[in-house]
Amino acid sequence: MSLVDRRSFKVCGIFLGSLVILQFFTFQVLGAPQESNMNLPKTKKLYWFIPDGMRAEPYLFNIYAWAKEGKLPNIKRMMDNGAYGFCKPVYPGHTPVNFATLLTGTYPEVHGIADGPMHTEGHPLIKPSVAGFRSTAKKIEPIWVTLEKQGKTVGLLSIPGSTPPELEKGYTMVGRWGGWGASFYAVNFEELGDGSMMFKQGRHTRLFFFGPPLAIFKHATSAREWTSMPRSYSAPKKVSLEAWGAKVNAYIYDSTDDAKVNYDCVIFSSDKKNVLANLKQGEWSNWLPITLIWNYLEVDTLFKIKVIKLDENGFYRIRFFYNNMNETITEPSYLAEDLIENVGPMVDFVDNFPPQLIIYDEDKDTFIEESDMSFDWHKRVVSYFLKTYNPDIFLHDIYSPNQMLTSRWWLGYLDPNCPRYNEKTEKDREQLWAEVKDMYNKLDDIIGEYLDNADENTIIAVTSDHGAAPLHKWVHLNNLFARKGWLKFKIDSVTGEPIIDWGDSKVIYLKMDNIYISPSGLHGKDGNWYRASGPAYEKLRNEVVDALVSFEDDEGINPVMKIAKWEDAENKFRLPHERVGDLIIANRPGYGWNEEMSEDKRLFSVPLKTGYKQAIISDDYPAMWCPFMVMGPGVKKNYFLGNQPINMVDQYPTLMKLIHAKSPNFVQGKVLDKIFTEKFKMEFQR
Repeated sequence: MSLVDRRSFKVCGIFLGSLVILQFFTFQVLGAPQESNMNLPKTKKLYWFIPDGMRAEPYLFNIYAWAKEGKLPNIKRMMDNGAYGFCKPVYPGHTPVNFATLLTGTYPEVHGIADGPMHTEGHPLIKPSVAGFRSTAKKIEPIWVTLEKQGKTVGLLSIPGSTPPELEKGYTMVGRWGGWGASFYAVNFEELGDGSMMFKQGRHTRLFFFGPPLAIFKHATSAREWTSMPRSYSAPKKVSLEAWGAKVNAYIYDSTDDAKVNYDCVIFSSDKKNVLANLKQGEWSNWLPITLIWNYLEVDTLFKIKVIKLDENGFYRIRFFYNNMNETITEPSYLAEDLIENVGPMVDFVDNFPPQLIIYDEDKDTFIEESDMSFDWHKRVVSYFLKTYNPDIFLHDIYSPNQMLTSRWWLGYLDPNCPRYNEKTEKDREQLWAEVKDMYNKLDDIIGEYLDNADENTIIAVTSDHGAAPLHKWVHLNNLFARKGWLKFKIDSVTGEPIIDWGDSKVIYLKMDNIYISPSGLHGKDGNWYRASGPAYEKLRNEVVDALVSFEDDEGINPVMKIAKWEDAENKFRLPHERVGDLIIANRPGYGWNEEMSEDKRLFSVPLKTGYKQAIISDDYPAMWCPFMVMGPGVKKNYFLGNQPINMVDQYPTLMKLIHAKSPNFVQGKVLDKIFTEKFKMEFQR
């Protein structure tokens, strides 16, 4: 049976079975349809594109001015045919919090997502107990569940918080970091050398600092046993590159007959005989077959190899990028085969978190190339998916804009608010702007795919979860607490990772904006953390507050912008009090909280990356703002909302009203009635 036949068979089966169940459930359990739903006008489609980290504000990243200059033609089309303006994220400005806000129409106090990693009572602090990127972390249903209940067919692509899947009849594809299915993250392999680079990076070589490795360090050794390989004019080297349960052998050789040690090529092979690829520095391989292991399951997939750096002495830095899509992370599972066959192996986003392509100068080219592959894939998938599956609702995210603006190479040298701004010449800055605006052009190209595939009954919305601010200084709070004697740790002499004495520690900072305090130790009698109370607790907590508001950098600046106690979480930050630390702290823009500890207990350092978005209050800080654009039936044309940003929660009820869908009672956002045409308002009055 062909893929198309198999897909048709499955779709028909799902449709017929679902129809019977739906009819039974509707009439036997719910009764007749709600009167309020029956009186609504004809429903519409919704295509909602939410690129992550797409900064947009009236001053530096004024995308609407760029569009008027002819640089973003598809955004200009949306402006001419719809409403547009700016939007401010909710605190703490982090992706999972803002996506949950956008897609439920509520603040964190209601939807429950306070961060990516969240800690709760009765669990050890050494790792998060609630993962903010998982669908199960939300306390209320998201828009896709609500709309599916109202009879809509929904497609989700790369949406944080969408996995494990909650749709019963729709399409869920690769929800980021939801802990569902086999997600194979790219890995950088690097010469171990004296171990100093591995030690220096410490936990930064792991996904979210505690997950699978993103960087692996190994010694290259003599390759005498390799056969049938090209001649090497220096003694060839070998190294076994192993990740995700699969091993690829690398043969590093010198192809130049110049009487010098001059390694310049790497051959990759599974069996040390047959060549998968022969690459020089800066070259990518084609997509190659590989079998990876996930939870003892073998997954046949594809990967690409990039030789990022190869020095004359044989030092290597090699990147394996794995196809981001397979049948374990699409629902229905056949979507993976269909999309890979018709769109290509998936490059979801560039780099990782924490960022890896920021260490060497050669990393920048790799970043741009990988980013281009990401935008190319996301552009091609839009047209194919919309035409092939014709969903009523399609929600789509691409993470690559965030990765560029929070990387090392750009934002700190483009935003005058960053002290690094003057480290570049005007000529250098012109090149950096060209690279950033090329990224925005690629976003514009994806928007064009939506415009070209929409009909007269489609609402198209474009927004983002946050902007990006320039980062100049890391603030090492845990070193401050160690200096005070409140935190006890030692550094692993090989890996550079901290080893914390939880039982003897009383105060610790954990991402992204939480400080945990317990005068009797952070490691309770059963190994778990519990919220402390009483006079000793209040005394220590006040001492921590005093320490935070009194320390300064060498310029006399205090990095703390705002502090709240956990019991004030809802009132001061609109965060759920049971999922935050004993103190919640917002950083002054330009300063970023950093968990990492060091033997020298330094309080401040200059990071490699120059952009971030965590723990910043965005109300009066435009760098954190993002766009809001909407067009389609019922929306005024060429309507500018002004330079003041709208609230993020207001997008949900506004879009729900435009597609004639009913918002749940828990929604806190307000409908933006001012963007509606008079004709549309009259429809609802009737």
